Amino acid sequence: MICVGIGDARHDTSIAAFIDGKFKYRKSERHLGIKHHQADHEWYQSVLKDWGIEEKDIFRKVYTDKGKKTLLGKVRKPYHGEEYLIEDGGICIDHHTAHLYSTQSTAKQHAVFDGLGSGGRKGRWTGLTKTPKRQRRLRNLSIGKYLTYVGHAMEFTGMEVDYPGKVMGLQAYGTPDLKLARQITEDNILGLCGEWMRRGVDSKDPKFQDFVATVHKACELIQLDHFEEFDRTEKIACSGGVMLNTVINTELRKKYDLEICPHVYDGGLSIGALRYAVGYDFDIPDFPYIQDDYAPEEVTDETIENAAELLAQGKIVGWYQGYGEVGPRALGNRSILMSPMIKDGKDILNSRVKRREWWRPFGASVIKERALDYFDIGDSPYMLYNGCIKVSGLDPITHVDGTCRHQTVTYNSNPAFYKLLSAFEKRTGCPVLLNTSLNIGGKPIASTPETSLVPGLDTLFIGNLVNTYT
Repeated sequence: MICVGIGDARHDTSIAAFIDGKFKYRKSERHLGIKHHQADHEWYQSVLKDWGIEEKDIFRKVYTDKGKKTLLGKVRKPYHGEEYLIEDGGICIDHHTAHLYSTQSTAKQHAVFDGLGSGGRKGRWTGLTKTPKRQRRLRNLSIGKYLTYVGHAMEFTGMEVDYPGKVMGLQAYGTPDLKLARQITEDNILGLCGEWMRRGVDSKDPKFQDFVATVHKACELIQLDHFEEFDRTEKIACSGGVMLNTVINTELRKKYDLEICPHVYDGGLSIGALRYAVGYDFDIPDFPYIQDDYAPEEVTDETIENAAELLAQGKIVGWYQGYGEVGPRALGNRSILMSPMIKDGKDILNSRVKRREWWRPFGASVIKERALDYFDIGDSPYMLYNGCIKVSGLDPITHVDGTCRHQTVTYNSNPAFYKLLSAFEKRTGCPVLLNTSLNIGGKPIASTPETSLVPGLDTLFIGNLVNTYT
């Protein structure tokens, strides 16, 4: 049996397939090298051809979002009880339904929070909650857009979808006004941001930092309020782009049992559409390393030891191994790595390689068995929470608020990366590495040897191939 899921949103489009029990996934931005790419019908067809799939052999194909155009007919969005609408042999499910199914979870409770979601800019649905007793859609609750408006006030360039993540880092420098945070709504957020645009924004202005912290706190409070309807004794599967906000996730984690997958954003819609198409839960082997991209030969222990030695010497190392991770965060297969003990490491990495805004922190990876020695959160496999750092001397990964977005690594989840962390610990006593994505600003995470040639590295490892920069 062959089933196909197509995540046909406004950005980060992807396709997934279940081919006689074998899972496949490809994201158009990685394949084409265009960040947040929006694919067209021809691209989807080309992927099916690459995978050896003919239309006549597809048992069920499920689209999301603008797939209604591909179906060449009027598709009424299923807001009022209908789960899907069949037309011309295809199925179109709405945005949040796809997010919900993408969680691959058996949880009885689901929460979907998005920046835009279904319905366009007017009357948009931006959230969906589902409990054993009911399903409820939240209209005009665009908390993801609040931080986007702050990004406009700061005159960010590029795609809006990146703005909230950038703002999330700056909020830690300010002190929120809790009274004002409770008053911020969809009706006044634009006006508040507009006032700052007219004044002119300086990211180092303490008053503006306080404003950013206040808007972020408003988003947090709104989300916490809506989670009150859930049963705290039961697991909650979470999805939607807002669930990439590690600050809010960490606050939610204090009260709720959360299950958040790395592909909560629109890049995971095709997985939700496929799960809907298949009609039952299925395991995804080697998850989350499921990109359909170039995978080099398996790295040897000798190469791992070589890389660990360079990292212990303070070198900046590119690490390209196996298949790429699903989701927007590097989890040890498409990473730029560095010792977290270099005092000015953040500035060095920014000036030589990443060139990001001064306030944005870097994440880290740690051997899971040692995680609680360094962080107050011991289980964070996908970099979706901020852990408070317990030790001093890790300046490059320590944000201004004393936290770090960290990944806990086990041998079973990623043997090669676990061995690298262990080899680094053997040399330095520290089982932690700074870990950021193998790319440069404005480009997607690397998916080929060519796109992994990031300027400014000291050494790049592609499998066992070593490229030393001069």
